[in-house]
Amino acid sequence: MAVALPEGSLEERLERYLEGFRSRHGLEEARVEGNTVVLGVDPGSVPAVLSTARQSLGILHLSFITVVDRQGSFELTYELLDMRGARVRVKTVLQGEEPVIDTVTGIYPTANWHEREAYDMFGVAFRGHPDLRRVYMWQDHFDHHPLLKSFEISTKRTFEGLR
Repeated sequence: MAVALPEGSLEERLERYLEGFRSRHGLEEARVEGNTVVLGVDPGSVPAVLSTARQSLGILHLSFITVVDRQGSFELTYELLDMRGARVRVKTVLQGEEPVIDTVTGIYPTANWHEREAYDMFGVAFRGHPDLRRVYMWQDHFDHHPLLKSFEISTKRTFEGLR
């Protein structure tokens, strides 16, 4: 399958991406910052926005997903690359102690690993993920998510029963 990279100068592509998202989605935030289009969306819109990025705008690579624990909410960032220097950063916020959001593995297969990592480290669940299991931590008898701010570092208590 031949891949057609998005055409035009960096500035033209960034404007095309920004307009492409604005015309299709209700965005909470949309701006260009350097070589990056920054979007703020509600959690339910993330799959649709990423689908637009890949299928309509030709942005082929999901580079990473990051999570920030805001103690009571979680900020997720999806970073997309167009392979020619432009980036699209999609941000959303999940409320509550047990956050859940739809998976985007059907749109970007690279999300598979990043979603598993977010689940393992922060406890963010991705509804519909094909294999949502821990990446770094033990599969059984370990109910903690070590990058949560509420995670208590107590070796004796944390690892009790794992040896």
